[in-house]
Amino acid sequence: RLEMKYCLYGNDIDETTNTIESGLAWITKLEKGDFIGRKTLAQIKKVGPSRRLVPFKMNERGIPRHGFDILKNGAKIGEVTSGTHSPSLKIGIGLGFVDVPFHNIGSDIEINMRGKSIPAEIVKPPFWKNGTLMN
Repeated sequence: RLEMKYCLYGNDIDETTNTIESGLAWITKLEKGDFIGRKTLAQIKKVGPSRRLVPFKMNERGIPRHGFDILKNGAKIGEVTSGTHSPSLKIGIGLGFVDVPFHNIGSDIEINMRGKSIPAEIVKPPFWKNGTLMN
């Protein structure tokens, strides 16, 4: 699931998240008529979200876990929503929300694991594509 950036309801998305910040805007058809939340989503799409759900890989040994802080130069910019050790990639990977503008692919971040900052990098999803590892 994580290697494909598939969201888990209750961890990565819930009633407090929206499809635009979660990278799921493609499933929301604003032009298809009125629905609950349409006006709010249209405004978020116009001005841009304040945070983004990003996939990341650990650059050193460590397994990111739900609730761990995501840091940039020691300052909190977000929080891990899901994380695990990827047996196929042989590294720790995860998803987390980070403040815009820290969401860019290739951005260096740190994951605070029990008081220690472990380097990580925001990557382009998915980690796994067409049966081939995409490192």
